[in-house]
Order: sequence, then structure tokens, then C-alpha cells
Amino acid sequence: MSQESIQKFRTWIAEQGLDAFYVTLPQSASYLSGWLNDEEGAIAVLVSAQQQILLTNALFSEVAERSAPGWKVMLPSGRDYAKTIASLAQEHGWKKIGFEAPVMRYSNYEQLRQAGADIFTLQPFEQNIVERLRYVKDAHELELLRRAIAITDETFAHICQWIQPGMTEKEVAWEIQRKTIELGAEGLSFPSIVASGPNGSMPHAIPGERCIQRGELITIDMGARYHGYCADMTRTICLGEPAEPRMQEVYDKVLHAMNICEQGLSSHVTGREADALARNVLAEAGLADYFIHSTGHGVGLEIHENPSLSQRAPEDFKLPVGCIVTVEPGVYIPGWTGTRVEDCVLITENGAEVLTKSPTTLVLPR
Repeated sequence: MSQESIQKFRTWIAEQGLDAFYVTLPQSASYLSGWLNDEEGAIAVLVSAQQQILLTNALFSEVAERSAPGWKVMLPSGRDYAKTIASLAQEHGWKKIGFEAPVMRYSNYEQLRQAGADIFTLQPFEQNIVERLRYVKDAHELELLRRAIAITDETFAHICQWIQPGMTEKEVAWEIQRKTIELGAEGLSFPSIVASGPNGSMPHAIPGERCIQRGELITIDMGARYHGYCADMTRTICLGEPAEPRMQEVYDKVLHAMNICEQGLSSHVTGREADALARNVLAEAGLADYFIHSTGHGVGLEIHENPSLSQRAPEDFKLPVGCIVTVEPGVYIPGWTGTRVEDCVLITENGAEVLTKSPTTLVLPR
């Protein structure tokens, strides 16, 4: 990551009255250092006014040195980060160290607190500036995200040609993974959801042995991961004409909700206002009770990042220019079926650019 981001972080650290900040969320440590590693415990960074230190273990020493220029890479003996941090604090005179409270395990906190007794105190932060810096994607990040989204689109186009009645949900999920990697992704952003027929009423259904049938709704939620950056897309399809007219009617309302939300997005609206754009469409259609999650979330190094498009989003926080969010309204009717449609969208000054290009046609002729 650029030294400009590091300097903004250092300025924030000083404003909080801290001597250093300990970053243990893998994606935030990766963002700061430039070394992409999302394995828990394999990467952490310490940043102070003068030092930028990357902590890892011997398994990653070579790649860390190569991938994080400008960082002092340290390999704590026995992977005892707490002891190493205590030694560094003594060496550099750090008296107060901040950390990410939602991320650190209690056992790790206790190890660090005990190691630093009489040397430094720990200050927890529910949020920090690194999270906010990650909201806005720079040109390089945007390029990687566009590629991840393009691979996702191309994979979905293949699935639409390939899928046939009688295939199982698990077969479709496996083909999504195979094709995504064939097209150049390192893997999936998350395990694909393939929910057919009655399974569609479960937003996070796990693909199983159920055979896909003509005339039923099939929700496919998928995303490619490219150089660490995550795409996220959902489409609902039907092989042949829907078995019930209501399926098309509900699908059309969900699609309309997504389109209305996307048309209303800009840097002048809050995440809460954006959520209401989609939610109101479904409420007017009498479907509000079946829309049981938020309208969207940020994407980047994590599949679920801030900012969120949610009823719980901060009332006064407007979507920043350069952030990428999903728009994904859905309707889930227990005992019947469900449907969801989702795009990735780039927020601009006076509008939004829809990055996902896959068609939203429900019926695939079969």
C-alpha cells in the first residue's frame, strides 16, 4: 500500500494519543503492508511514528520480505508475538498501544497484556482509520476488483449455457469453482450458493444433492477472488418457463427493487437511505416480511466490508466516492421458494456505476 495511507494512519495514531497501533485483522494488515495473506495468525503489523513492522513466521519469511518492501519483517521465536511486541515497546519507548477490539481473541489479549505489564498499556478500538481507508478503492484496487467481477460474469455466462435439468446443486457449485479458476482467479470469494426450488427460501442455503428441475427458481450466489480482491454476484434463473406465474411476479419485484436502489445511489445518500430505496419497493409489493437481510455491503479484500446498505447503518454516514458496494434485495418465502439479484456497484460523485454485467433474464430456454 502507498506511504500516503501509512502516513494517514500515523497521523490518526498520534491524534489518539497512542505510541503505536497493533493490526491483527489479516486483510487490514495486508492492505497496509502490500503482502496479501488472509491466514489468521500468519500476519500482523505494528505501526508507530517511525517504525512499520510486519510480524509473521518462518513459513512466510521469504514471500513477506519480497512482498512488503519498506517493512521490517520479524519472525518471533515460537510465534510468540506478545514477547516480541513487549521487547519492541521497551526499545522504542512505547507506553500506549492501540488494537482492534473486535478482532483480537481474549487469550491473545491476555498474553499481550501480561507480556507488556509495567511496559505499556493497551487501548481497544471498535473502529480505526484503516477500516475507513479501505472503504475507498484506489486505481489499482479498482482494476483488480473489475477483473474479479469480469471473471464472475464470464463464469456465470458459462453456467447458463452448461446447466441442465437433473444436475445437482453440488455439481453446479463445483463447475462454478472449476471455471472461475480456469479463467484466472485464485479461487472463490466464498463458497458458492446454489439453491433450487424450495431451498431458495434459505438465503445461505448450502448446495446439496437435490436435482434441479425445469420450471423452478434457482438462486446462484457466486464470486471470483482475484489477487486478494472479492467479487460478489447473485442471479436467479429458471430452466424453462416458471411453473407458477407468481414466480415471475416476485422475481420482477426483486429486480425492480435492485434497479431502483442502483438508480438512487450516489455519494449524497447514506447506507440507511440506500437500503430504504430497495426495501420500500418490496414493502409496496406486500413482500416486506420476506426481505430478511440488509440491501448490501462493501466488498474488497473481504467479501463483507463496510460501508453497509442497511437499516442499522449510521444515520449520518454518506457513501464515499470510490467505494464498491453490493445491491442485493431478496425475497424468501418458507415452504415455497425464494429469489435474490445482486450487482457490485461503484459509488461516484453524482451516481453509481454498475460493475456487474451479467444479464438479469430469469428464463433460460431448455
